Amino acid sequence: MADNANLLITGAASGIGRASALRLAKTHHVIVADRDGDGARTVASEIAAAGGSATAIEVDVSDGASVHEMKTQIDTDIGPVLSAFFAAGIYIRGVTGDIPEADWDRMIDIHVKGTFLCCQAVLPDMIGANTGAIVNMSSDFAVMAVPGAAAYMASKSAIYSLTKSIAIEFAAHNIRINALGPGPIDTPILKSGRTEAEYEKARDTLANSLPIGRLGQPEEVAAVLDFLLSDRSAYMTGQIIHPNGGQLMW
Repeated sequence: MADNANLLITGAASGIGRASALRLAKTHHVIVADRDGDGARTVASEIAAAGGSATAIEVDVSDGASVHEMKTQIDTDIGPVLSAFFAAGIYIRGVTGDIPEADWDRMIDIHVKGTFLCCQAVLPDMIGANTGAIVNMSSDFAVMAVPGAAAYMASKSAIYSLTKSIAIEFAAHNIRINALGPGPIDTPILKSGRTEAEYEKARDTLANSLPIGRLGQPEEVAAVLDFLLSDRSAYMTGQIIHPNGGQLMW
């Protein structure tokens, strides 16, 4: 995509979303969108302090009215969105028999419905321009078997399937849609629901299981996103790319 295009990132207040916003602000006006409005404004301020351009927007991606309001604000204040990274997400652990219905619904609503609603919101801009690039946040769990993560895995598999479907539907409009499938990355989601001691144990266990021998950093995933949103990946669509330290190999 051309430099200085508008780039919408959801889940941009922390983790991979934040690292991506900071990196891509070198070449884009970044719309920093997150349910955490204060966090989004903090990231936008960081971008501005570094000489970049950003707008913070509070949004609940699982709510169609909220996504519509976000896109209306973007249309009014900023302009067309031709690049997007939909990274909003949560992680709730639990074996299948013990997952509360509310937790299942929340996982599906934020990941699957949220990704669908956000894609639906920006596709008209891309169709009108006959160009665009979307990257959806999946996971290597989308294509692995992992105990204790049924709801998360189901939602991330659905995002991968959604990505492929949209990619083939809109390829004729010169719109590329790919997915990121990171492995263990040192982010707040990895820490969620764990005490500090539990997190350190999980971190060490994960690191020791990886061929590369360490967790990934958000900035390393942002570097792959940078590639997928650029013309360097102009011949790629409908793919899932796994920056995962060798956890999953094809």
